Amino acid sequence: MARKSKATKQLNEAKKHAAGAAKNLRSVGKTAVSTAKATAKDVAKTRDAKKAKKKAKVAAEAVKVAAGAATVLAKTAAKKASEGAKKVGSSKELKKTRTSAKKATAAGKKAAKTTGTVMKARTRQAAKEAGARSQSAAKAARKKSASATSKARAKVENRKK
Repeated sequence: MARKSKATKQLNEAKKHAAGAAKNLRSVGKTAVSTAKATAKDVAKTRDAKKAKKKAKVAAEAVKVAAGAATVLAKTAAKKASEGAKKVGSSKELKKTRTSAKKATAAGKKAAKTTGTVMKARTRQAAKEAGARSQSAAKAARKKSASATSKARAKVENRKK
């Protein structure tokens, strides 16, 4: 099996880190959704929500009371949502995602930098090889032409004799 170049290895490393970052991002999304779901359930279970439900039924008679209960419900919902957001923000998955995203970015930069360097080196090497080949070809051509010239002169001198 052929040996992998440094650029290929670094490119594979960058791909690996990017895949890890995507996976962690998915898990953060799942965590956020489950937290939001739990928050919604918690809000629905609260005393304020039950009060709001009951008072909404009596809203035709007491619009003021229902509006007050809705305000309290909105405050409770905002508070619970804030708590849920804090949970997601400090979750293990989000921390993993941050680190893996940083690793992926660093690996991508490194691979891009190395790829450019490697390509420059390869170009220089190719130019050197092409120069060497052209010189050797020119040398061989001069040798053949000198040989052909000397043979032709020898033939001409043989005919004169």
